[in-house]
Amino acid sequence: MSGKGAGAFLGGVLLGTAIGSILGILLAPNSGKETRRLLRQQLKETPNSPEDASQNARAEIEKLVESARKSLDETIEKLNENIEANRSNHTSLENNIEVAVAPPASEV
Repeated sequence: MSGKGAGAFLGGVLLGTAIGSILGILLAPNSGKETRRLLRQQLKETPNSPEDASQNARAEIEKLVESARKSLDETIEKLNENIEANRSNHTSLENNIEVAVAPPASEV
């Protein structure tokens, strides 16, 4: 995205946020005092700059990636365990088949 496009996008996001906030205040079912308290609380939770928002997003993405890696590692481990168990079963079945189809010792 070019710098000009990014600026226009960010301006649109900020304008949409402002319009949504104003409409929310006008249509809010809470009292003014309660609404102001909620707004103060939300402002404390809102990042102060795009860099803060970027850092927060990066931290969340890193958590998600780490969780996905852990889950993938666990899945691979379970698959490897199942593969080994199936190999053992396969070897056992092969031995049973060889015994079952082998000619009697008297015929050899």
